[in-house]
Amino acid sequence: MSILAAVDDAEESRVVQRGYELAQAFGEELVVLNAQPETEELSTAEEIAENAIRLTLDDPENVRAMGALGEPAPRILHEAEELDASYVVLGPQKQTPIGKALMGSVSQLVLLNADSTVVFVADEE
Repeated sequence: MSILAAVDDAEESRVVQRGYELAQAFGEELVVLNAQPETEELSTAEEIAENAIRLTLDDPENVRAMGALGEPAPRILHEAEELDASYVVLGPQKQTPIGKALMGSVSQLVLLNADSTVVFVADEE
């Protein structure tokens, strides 16, 4: 089992930090995932995940970066299932009520469809 922390960019230290805390507490691997559109390179997604780890954790143990291509919510759900993740950690973006109704959000889709426990990490502000 593992903990999956999904990040939009390398600056999401709160998501990586919370994922790492959970992984350490439960003795599981932390996988930091970034999903990019299929028009991007897989190496771009992997680099973002690696940078998120590097910028957040000084000496990480049992942590790895993962990149994926495709729509974020389905990729997060797929990887969580493949990894048999016990937790999925997300930092949801704020949306207006109309935006949520029309488009939904990655966080909402993951929350409603994940077999794992989903943890939302609020902004640090």
